[in-house]
Amino acid sequence: MKTFPIPETDQIRAMLNNSFYELLKEYTEHPPKYDFKKFITINRQKLVEFLTANPLEAKTYFQNQNKIVSIANHDIFKIWQEGRNYYVAWMDHGNPRNPRQFDMLAEAVAEFVLVNYGMY
Repeated sequence: MKTFPIPETDQIRAMLNNSFYELLKEYTEHPPKYDFKKFITINRQKLVEFLTANPLEAKTYFQNQNKIVSIANHDIFKIWQEGRNYYVAWMDHGNPRNPRQFDMLAEAVAEFVLVNYGMY
């Protein structure tokens, strides 16, 4: 077993790849299956910095989420682009609830990822 803390880059990549549970199995014998908050030590600023420095990872994550959302648009958390802006919102029966607007893809992806991991 590896010892804590988990390197920040490993945390970020696991969050982006939806593989945080698999990452935790390298550090603890019985990781929680859903709530990983106590193991996540990165914050919004660090995630935005990583995604800004690695724009392909932000773009890939965004594209993968859009593939999922193209299948369903109801009662899900969604990230999308309109013109030059990016938006993140809960979709209530297909209508965005309290959408947040971002100028940069890195900021929108960071918001989406952190909310999905229960960080905000």
